[in-house]
Amino acid sequence: MTYRTRYKLTLIAAAFLALVTLLAIGSKMETVATASIAGMMTILSAYIWSQTTRPSKNERTTKLARKQAASKNRISRLSRLRRSRALEY
Repeated sequence: MTYRTRYKLTLIAAAFLALVTLLAIGSKMETVATASIAGMMTILSAYIWSQTTRPSKNERTTKLARKQAASKNRISRLSRLRRSRALEY
């Protein structure tokens, strides 16, 4: 789904729920108005969640591999340094 389509759907759903809320308040149906407001909040949070960028599975595994490689290199450097110091004494 494209950004523009998601935005239009969000606006249409929010407008519909706002209209339902106003009609429910006018008809003294507080339960319907409350449910409609909850629906608007759900739509807003879903829209915000859809717009956030999250790392893909490949990005996470690549970062993990880099961290592991860096830690292995660090350990091997430390062990070489310890061996060279042991030989000096």
